[in-house]
Amino acid sequence: MSFLGLNIGESAPRGYRLKRFAAFLIDVAIVLCILAITYRLTGKPDFPAVKMAFDAIPVGTADPGNQVLADTMLKLFNAAYVQALLVWFIYEVTSQLIFSGATLGKLMMKLRVVSWNPNRKRLLHYLMMIVRSAAKFLSIYLFQGFPFLIASLSIFTNKESRSGLDMMARTSVDSIILRR
Repeated sequence: MSFLGLNIGESAPRGYRLKRFAAFLIDVAIVLCILAITYRLTGKPDFPAVKMAFDAIPVGTADPGNQVLADTMLKLFNAAYVQALLVWFIYEVTSQLIFSGATLGKLMMKLRVVSWNPNRKRLLHYLMMIVRSAAKFLSIYLFQGFPFLIASLSIFTNKESRSGLDMMARTSVDSIILRR
């Protein structure tokens, strides 16, 4: 059965889920490298300061000063967390726009975000990729990643291996054939 160019009910190709997970792990490694470079250049996101603030909180004492230390640590963590998410969002959106729907991890695994509708205009498709990424990072920030986890697990629960974010943006991650 076909709907908007998507063959509903078709199973994902063999090894597809593994390729998609490998692409994610590659992107995580790349973002960690970018975060390390960003920290060296700007001092942000300052996760070492978060660890120092955490270590400064004494364990097992009911001192009111501990609450101040915990509040300080949480403020530092929230700032570093938002900065790290922003770096990841910029990496994902920029690489998908440059590589026509592929992050570097997806490109290495020969995957690409494509529209369900082959007649969708390029500008609208790029906008939907940005919306897809924004929804991912908003869910990670606002709900501690729970909706992102559910959307990601949906890859393993449906035959087409579509994530919830793909369904929302009417996109899919498909294999690409590289031209020589």
